[in-house]
Amino acid sequence: MKLNTASLAALSVATLVSLVSTASADVITDWNLITVNATKTAGLNSNLGSRIDAIEAIAVYDAVNSIRQFGTPYHYFSASAGSAQAAAAQAAHDVLVNYFPAQKAALDTALANSLAAITDGPLGNGPATGSASAASIIALRATDGATPNVTYPGPATIVPGAYQLTPNIPTATTPPYTFGAGINEQWGTVTPFVLAATNQFRPGPPPALTSAQYSNDLAQVQSLGAINSTARTPDQTHIAQFYKQDAELTVNEAARQLSLANGISLEQNALLFVLTDIAAADARIAVWDAKYTYLNWRPITALNANPDGTVTNNYTAWQPLIVTPNHPEYPSGHGGTVNAGFEVIKAFFGDQNTLQLHTTTAGEPARLIQSLTKGETENVLARIYDGVHFWFSDTAGQTIGNQVAAYVLAHGPTYLQPSSASAPAQVGIASYPAITLTGTVGQSYRIDYATTLVPATNWTTLKFVTLPTSLPYPVLDTTPFSANAQRYYRAVSLSN
Repeated sequence: MKLNTASLAALSVATLVSLVSTASADVITDWNLITVNATKTAGLNSNLGSRIDAIEAIAVYDAVNSIRQFGTPYHYFSASAGSAQAAAAQAAHDVLVNYFPAQKAALDTALANSLAAITDGPLGNGPATGSASAASIIALRATDGATPNVTYPGPATIVPGAYQLTPNIPTATTPPYTFGAGINEQWGTVTPFVLAATNQFRPGPPPALTSAQYSNDLAQVQSLGAINSTARTPDQTHIAQFYKQDAELTVNEAARQLSLANGISLEQNALLFVLTDIAAADARIAVWDAKYTYLNWRPITALNANPDGTVTNNYTAWQPLIVTPNHPEYPSGHGGTVNAGFEVIKAFFGDQNTLQLHTTTAGEPARLIQSLTKGETENVLARIYDGVHFWFSDTAGQTIGNQVAAYVLAHGPTYLQPSSASAPAQVGIASYPAITLTGTVGQSYRIDYATTLVPATNWTTLKFVTLPTSLPYPVLDTTPFSANAQRYYRAVSLSN
């Protein structure tokens, strides 16, 4: 069953309360940070890392939703009672232990700390629900095409404009250089999390080498992206070094900061991270589809190549500020990833937010941005200042990211809204020794109770009921409580 509509009533109280609680969201932000750190401890690149981020976020979302029943499930749903915070922590833990068994001891400690700090106890079925949700998404993604890894050996024939393997300049300053194979050639065929197809938002080809746009963008990166550039300002160099970190780290830090700054609920947090991380992961799949479709060469090749496309000068004519990533140039993976994530975050918090972001680049200070759009812009400009991308590739990546975000927001998990079309005509709860329900024969409900009605009300599941009659139907509350105590009840309509 999944939540369809909610109708609330309370003994002696006429006030309705929100379905979404204001329980602490810290457990979800905590485990998001644990997750991204675990992927980097394991040495995963952004493709592999963003996939794990999305799987963890889905496991957490489906676990919390099974207990709080506030949204459309992604994959797993089993109505349950217990601590939703415990379910979230257990789901994240089990996903990470599955993929990173070498980190189990540290993850077990983190789980114990989370379970000791829950505020919506008792645990109940929370941990079991988390484990079941994690197992469900792990099984679903076991055959998604992420493995086996496929590397690209380089072109059989060298022609102008075609991607060639690139040297490890400036890590190595003199020959012989190392030329790494193109990474993750298979990633453009990985099953998307929400997109209908990997090529759903494939852009057109990059501009022709004879076009004015290509000529202008080549000159731009030649000037601003050179290791010895005199045109690049000190702040532009900081931007280049700051955003060279794996792009999903920037996305997730922004989501964590805004989640905590706005004090959003556990349910809202679960939805925020599942949509954000799905969008980032699907954007990378979409970008990789285009990268290995078009196989566009990198600036370091273009600016050192002979007219026939070969490079015979040991790359002495021009060198980039940072080492060129080992995959085709068009479109930008950074542009796709950050725009996909930030556009989802904007849907929750708007654009105008001040963030102090951090980077894994050693010695580079935190960076203050006044809007998410500013972060998107700096992120793609950084790839010009780094010397690894053309501007046309940056903007193509951003477009993919925007399209993916819009699609994920429209087709991914979402809040369930009361629907007058599908809801029963009335659900009545009256003050009797037993409460009574009046509704549609065969309709299922979850009956919850609470001892107070405040914004942070914690509802406890009493029982599940399927109405056998259209007449008033008594529901007994046989759980013990003080004779002087007051209880409030709600009936939550479920769809079978």
